[in-house]
Formats: sequence, structure tokens, C-alpha cells
Amino acid sequence: MAVAAILESAYFLQLNLKAAIKEDADWYNRFMPLSQLIMEMVINVSLVRVIKQVIDEDGSVKDSASSALKRARDQVQLLEKKLSQLMDSLIRNEMKETSFLEVSNIDGRWCINSGTGQLTSFNGLLLSSDSGTGRIIEPLSAVPLNDELQQARASVAKAEADVLLMLTEKMKKDLDDIEKVSDSVIQLDVINARATYSLFFRGASPSLNLSEELDGSFSTETYLSENETLMASFPKEREWLLYMPKAYHPLMLQQHRQNVQKAKKEGSNASDVSALDQARPVPVDFFISHKTRVLTITGPNTGGKTICLKTVGLAAMMAKSGLHVLSSESVKIPWFDSVFADIGDEQSLSQSLSTFSGHLKQISDIRSQSTSQSLVLLDEVGAGTNPLEGAALGMSLLESFADSGALLTIATTHHGELKSLKYSNDAFENACMEFDEVNLKPTYKILWGVPGRSNAINISEKLGLPSVVVSNARELHGAASAEINEVIIDMERFKQDSQELLHEARHHLM
Repeated sequence: MAVAAILESAYFLQLNLKAAIKEDADWYNRFMPLSQLIMEMVINVSLVRVIKQVIDEDGSVKDSASSALKRARDQVQLLEKKLSQLMDSLIRNEMKETSFLEVSNIDGRWCINSGTGQLTSFNGLLLSSDSGTGRIIEPLSAVPLNDELQQARASVAKAEADVLLMLTEKMKKDLDDIEKVSDSVIQLDVINARATYSLFFRGASPSLNLSEELDGSFSTETYLSENETLMASFPKEREWLLYMPKAYHPLMLQQHRQNVQKAKKEGSNASDVSALDQARPVPVDFFISHKTRVLTITGPNTGGKTICLKTVGLAAMMAKSGLHVLSSESVKIPWFDSVFADIGDEQSLSQSLSTFSGHLKQISDIRSQSTSQSLVLLDEVGAGTNPLEGAALGMSLLESFADSGALLTIATTHHGELKSLKYSNDAFENACMEFDEVNLKPTYKILWGVPGRSNAINISEKLGLPSVVVSNARELHGAASAEINEVIIDMERFKQDSQELLHEARHHLM
């Protein structure tokens, strides 16, 4: 019946497409290659008819499947009726002598169950005796009927097997076609699932670029318009390796949708549902140029660095799987041959050496297996050991990936030394997770081209740590570090101002 169901659904799908093409021939080309996949399916409709003629919806063989099966089943019903009447007669005769008698079925044979120690007036074979369940007796008068019943049931089983064998032989002739139809239906079902998912989350169709196409260009101007007048108003065209504006982590967006749907089902008032709907996860922007081979992301704990890594990795895998990426339009993603990841929670200095060495082993394996077309994601690179050694090791690892490693490596870190790599190697780029120092919480937004700065001392001061302790910490931290942080603050402010001005200019031009 499962085979019949697949063939029948494929047949009606093909029938509907043929009807659509008959009305409008352009439908065939419009849905290529799906239309070709559907039309090429070879479906034996007569096999479906034969299956439905002999097999019931519950999978049992119908009485009408063969005359031998009909006779055998009629014989079983007749013998069961005779045995039922015989047992009723024996029990009625014994009711005066004993208070407990009932019909039992042991291995397909009709018997009588009597209480332990109770005698019966009829002769029979004692099949079992137990103090808890009583005695099982097969009356001698029932033995011939039980024997006939067993033979009749064997005839039924043989007749059913003959019918199933007949169907099997018919299906064997079309086995290759059935397997091809099944594979095609599965393929169509997966495509439908991908489309349903993309429509539900309103994803964007990504532009996938093969390695030989990476020298091509993708300009910010395409995000606005193809009008030449507008083009002239913008800076020189910038090429992107990876371009994902307002990208969401799919599981976070899914959780948000589920929370909104749950609130609606529970009958929450409209204002609460609306407020919940507006509290969407914060999207992140990814703009990575062709020359960048390593991106270093810094920022506070729980600031969203790891989510950024996972968002890029999942987007790359979703795009290769034929799913739309949960981002704004004009998404551009390289065709990574593999995605390698060493992602885990940040470890403290008290972590065991085995955990640290496990991370190193993982990164070492990634280093040996990744190619010039791979994506590598490293979370808290260099963590879990002495900060100076960890920073040195992290710098060396990232430089090796930049020189002869993956197409793109994205690493998160707390080590400030890694931020300086950008200023000695054009293959590096910096980004940081924005932190709201007024409200003392991360904004989960990513700032590009800006190295992250340490917020610990400033946060401690705002949280009320004694001024003496804070001043002493600043002295120990060093004046040079404080000056660098001041420069970074200015850079962040400049970056934010330029983004606002760019947004205003785009809005004005549009």
C-alpha cells in the first residue's frame, strides 16, 4: 500500500502538470528542472490498480484476492462458529457443578479454563495447571475441530502468501522505475520543505560564487538601484567576498516565531503580542571584502560573538543545501567546499590541560584538512592557558590560516594582541561587538573595521567599585593601553556617525 500511495501521488502530480501545460505551454519552462523531473517519472498505473484490488487500506489481503483464500477463510469462520457453539454447550452443562469456567485460546486451539482443583464432567487433555490461573483443558470433543481449524488457517496463510508473491513478481518487473519514482518524490518533498521554510521565514536567495568567480564584483550600489545617476553619487565600487546584511541566526528567529505563536494561542492581549513580535533577535551585518582572509571579532562575554560565528556557518551550509538565507536581499556567499568549526563556551584558567589540548588537536585537524576554499570558525582562539602564551599561539595560528589556509577564517578572541594583526597584514580585518556603557549591556550589533576595547575597568567604576581600586587598576593597566582605548572610542564614535550619515544619504537618494 505504501508503494501504491507513492505511485498514485506521483501519477496525480504528473497529471496536474500535464493539464497545466495543456492550458499554458510556458509552464513547462517556467518550472524547469522540476517539470522535467516530474514528467520523466515512469508510473505503472495498472500496478496500482492491482494492488488496490487485492490489498485493503490497512494492509491486509482482501477476501476477493483469490478463490482459494475466500474458501479457506470461509472454512475458518465455519469451524470457529462450531467450536464456539461446542464450548458454550460444555460450559452450560458444567455450570451446576462449578462456579468458574471460561473459554481460552491456546496457540490457536479452543480450550476451557477451570478453577484449580475443580473437576469437570467432560473428558479432555490437560494442557497446563497453575494455582494462579487454574487449569487449561482441551475437551476431547473439540480436538478434531481444532485440528481442522489449524489446517484451515494454514491454508489461509498459504493463499495470502500466494497473493503477495504474485504482487511481488509484478513489482519486481517495475522495480527500477519504482525506485526512481520514490527518489524523485523524495527530492520533490525536500524541495517543497525548503521552499516552505524559506517562505515562512522570508529568507533571501543567496548568490553563490564558485572559486573561479571570486574575482567578480559585487557593489554596494546594487543594494540601491541600477540607475546610473545614483551610481555616480556613490564612492568607488567595493567588492565583497561575503555580503549578508541583517543576517539572523535561524534557531533564534525560529524561537522568536514560536514564542509569538504561543502567545497568540494562549489568548494574550494584542498589545502584549505586538510587543513580543517587535522584540525580534538583533540581526548582524557581514561585509567581508575579497582581500580579507581572517576576520577577528572581539567583544565582551555574552556580547554575541559566538552567535555571529554560528550565523555565518549556518548561512553557508543553508545556502549549499538549497535553503534561503535568513538575511536581507542581495546576499552573496562563496561556495565553501567545507565548513570547519571549533566552537565552545569560553574556558577559564582553571580548565584542565586535556580540554585545552583537545581544542588544539581540533584546530590542528582543521588546519590540515581545510583547503583554499574552506570556511573556518574558531571560538575564543588561544583561550584556556596563560594569556601571553595564548595570545602568541592565537596570533601564530591566525597568521598561518591567512598565509596558506582557508578561503575565510573567522575567529573570536579576548586577546587584545590579536587586534594588531590588521595593521601589519592586509589579509586581516577587525570587528567588535558593540557595548552600551550607559546601560551596561551588549547591543549585539557588530562594528566593522574597529578593534574591540576593554570595558572591564570602566564598568567596574560605574558599578560602584571604590575609586581607589579603580585608579590603581588603571595605573597597573598602563597609560598606553588607556590611550589606545581612547583612540578606539573615537574610532567607534566616528564609525557610528559615518553609518548614520551613509543611511541618511541612501534615504535621500532613494
